[in-house]
Amino acid sequence: MTLLQIIFWDLVKLGVVMLGFLYAGLVLAGYITEGPRFQPRLNLSAPARSGERLLIWTGIKILDWACRIARSTLDELFTASAEVASWCVDKSSPAVQRKVRSRFI
Repeated sequence: MTLLQIIFWDLVKLGVVMLGFLYAGLVLAGYITEGPRFQPRLNLSAPARSGERLLIWTGIKILDWACRIARSTLDELFTASAEVASWCVDKSSPAVQRKVRSRFI
């Protein structure tokens, strides 16, 4: 490959990365402003804008799905952590149990 080809493909890669960041920013801004109920608003007289809003809507739905999965996973982890802590306190000496119960209850 010549130097010119390498520079060209590096610029193409940079452009793709910049478009990815732009898309992520639009999805995040749409999620923050309109929430998961973002509507695509398709308009036949502006197909490019409609396509853009459809892509953003898809990204928002994926982001909402990921947030729900993360939230439910973290809820389970927090519950399990509390159960493990309770088990550890129950298995410890009475002095430690009194100290923990007086501090947290």
